[in-house]
Amino acid sequence: MDEIDAANERAEHLTNMAIQIALSRPSQAPSSGICRACGDPIESARLRANPSAPTCCDCAAEEDAERQRRRKLGGRG
Repeated sequence: MDEIDAANERAEHLTNMAIQIALSRPSQAPSSGICRACGDPIESARLRANPSAPTCCDCAAEEDAERQRRRKLGGRG
């Protein structure tokens, strides 16, 4: 077996491993398109980037800010 054949076998093995890992992950259901926090429609650009996004950009930003605030307070607040 030459180096090219060995490299092809390694590439095929890694591809098969990646496929198995991807198939073993639980898939997330697509979003309903309605923000779970405010009830407004989720932006189409956000849904294209993350089809399972549960919140609109504004509510996601608010949730992120709240998580950061809690982290800074060390769980106090």
